Amino acid sequence: MPSLPLFLEAKLHATKDPKKIAVIDKTKNAAFTYAQLLADVSMLKTQILSFLGVDSSGDLDEQRIAFLAPAGYDYVVIQWAIWAAGGVCVPLCTTHPPKELLYTISDSDPCLVILHTSFQKTEASLREKGMPNVPFMAVTPFTASQTSPQIPRFNGTAPLLSRRALIIYTSGTTSKPKGCITTHENIMFQARSLVDVWKYSPSDHLIHVLPLHHIHGIINGLTATLLAGATVEMYPKFDPKTVWDRWSDIGSSTMFMAVPTVYARLIDYFDASIRSTDAENAARAGSKALRLLVSGSAALPAPIKQRFAEITGQTLLERYGMTEIGMALSCGLETDRRIDGSVGWPLPGVEVRLTERGSGRVIEGFEEEGMIEVKGNNVFKEYWRLPKVTAKEFTKDGWFKTGDVAKRDRTGAYFILGRESVDLIKSGGYKISALEVERTMLSLKDISEVVVVGISDQEWGQRVAAIVKQKNGTTSLELKQLRSQLKEEMAPYKIPTMLKVVDSIERNAMGKVNKKEIVKKYFPEKI
Repeated sequence: MPSLPLFLEAKLHATKDPKKIAVIDKTKNAAFTYAQLLADVSMLKTQILSFLGVDSSGDLDEQRIAFLAPAGYDYVVIQWAIWAAGGVCVPLCTTHPPKELLYTISDSDPCLVILHTSFQKTEASLREKGMPNVPFMAVTPFTASQTSPQIPRFNGTAPLLSRRALIIYTSGTTSKPKGCITTHENIMFQARSLVDVWKYSPSDHLIHVLPLHHIHGIINGLTATLLAGATVEMYPKFDPKTVWDRWSDIGSSTMFMAVPTVYARLIDYFDASIRSTDAENAARAGSKALRLLVSGSAALPAPIKQRFAEITGQTLLERYGMTEIGMALSCGLETDRRIDGSVGWPLPGVEVRLTERGSGRVIEGFEEEGMIEVKGNNVFKEYWRLPKVTAKEFTKDGWFKTGDVAKRDRTGAYFILGRESVDLIKSGGYKISALEVERTMLSLKDISEVVVVGISDQEWGQRVAAIVKQKNGTTSLELKQLRSQLKEEMAPYKIPTMLKVVDSIERNAMGKVNKKEIVKKYFPEKI
């Protein structure tokens, strides 16, 4: 095994306690120790190299390997085995149709595609869609060992941490998905930073329901937890009943991380199936006993945060990050350092600044809106095979331009106003944060979900438009009624002048909405 820091930490955990559980795979209903994890990784690494005709002591030298596996122990073994073989991981989304999988595979140009046996039929679908001539390798599910596996031998020389390790494709909510390359150094910096700030420890137990083709699930959930020697309990998909059942078993878990829509579904399930039943006391007590609950990947609406706190006694910890930078900002672990509407302060070793759009002037004061720029070892290496695009996204002095707009208060805490390209609406000379309007609208009793967008207008520049999903059983919402309710809550120029009421609002696996697609769908005549 190569002496990568993540593997060495796993070896340390396995040596300290050979019975220490690394992963609980709920699909298999089996638990796997750190010792077995390392042994299985070593074995699969050898199989991968052999399949590709490379000597067992050889190295893939940063060749890409795409893989499709359900969230669980097998996913972890495949990911680590690719790293052990010197390859670059390209995790595929388990819910993407063949057309989207084909885009990721074709763009990343892998030397191999690994398919878990539960996705065997995918190969035929991909071949039919014009799959490049890339070999496929099947991986048989691993089983829990009844004996103590032998920890594999490690190489004395550590590989360069500057080597490419992972390609995660951006969500594509504002442009075509790009392959974002992070190095082993990036991954370790991001994971260690969170372990330090959020105080992961070997006694932690994470209920993991996040998708594993995004930074949130891969780094915050999986890598940081295993780096700390804790236990990850993995599920192939989120189910609110399962999570409440696990929380109700007090002491069985300590951490949970999710996107706002997951917390909304947990609230809805509690109200519909737990409140005023015999299960309510255990559910409230169990959720209150959790050490850390984190919300991210999309803006957390205040009503969701407040309702969740009423049920659980927990104040969700908000943070800010993205594929290119991992996590950059976080509210404090102490609940009194969790400010409503804020994503907190820069993480250790991460530099964050605000600059004026256009001029690039660094904003030194407070309460002035600016573009967020980030610098540090957390920042990705490059976009895959897009050198001009990569260069464009960095300033001359080496800061990454996130494309997000924020302001900062006198404590240094940041407040995200949204993406400059889709969340900042310019109407009648005013700059309006779509996220602020969305948060206010969600406080209205009849609204379940809302998306606010700017629609081109000859007179105003842009008009504020709202796409709304109402709560079940509520009276159909009219624009005049909506505007009347909002006049008590916000300035007149922020209030939507266009309204579409819909049955559902499409979101990706991380709870994000593609606002450009929303505009095309509901306001095609305005494009």
